[in-house]
Amino acid sequence: MQINRWPFIGILIASAVAGAVAIIVSTFVNHATSTDAFCSTSCHSMVFQSTNDYFQHSKHRSNSKGVIATCADCHIPTTNWFIETYTHVSSGVRDVFMELTHNFKDQKNWEAHRAELTSEVQAKLRRQDSVTCRSCHDANAIHPASEDGRTSHAMLKQGGVTCVDCHSNLVHPPAAKTSRLD
Repeated sequence: MQINRWPFIGILIASAVAGAVAIIVSTFVNHATSTDAFCSTSCHSMVFQSTNDYFQHSKHRSNSKGVIATCADCHIPTTNWFIETYTHVSSGVRDVFMELTHNFKDQKNWEAHRAELTSEVQAKLRRQDSVTCRSCHDANAIHPASEDGRTSHAMLKQGGVTCVDCHSNLVHPPAAKTSRLD
């Protein structure tokens, strides 16, 4: 008895095409939803961030080099397609849920939430060894003027610390410490 291979080959080809289309579409969606325009217009809370003077005058937004880091440059690791897509989807679902269940149109409500969110984002950056920072900044090319800076950057190269251990609140203003009544 001979087995007909053409249905199997057809399924393989169709699967490969479907996979390629899925990757292409998700890459397009990742890039379309990674723009500052998308971030600052799709969520009430991001309007407060994008119009904040601290944010607008930070070195990542206003510098002599003319380089502007986007929201996604700092918040979405692009080391590979799967990590980028997973981060986009999981963060997006969480953000939509938070926008729908919290009144972030009220700036006081948003600021109360920021302290917790800041800690979460910094912890995530530590877990990822500041991969988004390192996608633009080469630790070997940074030569701090101070002895403390040189010592810290030597530890950074050895893996003892990561960028956000020393460099926090570079783009966003420090979040006000709030106490929550539970």
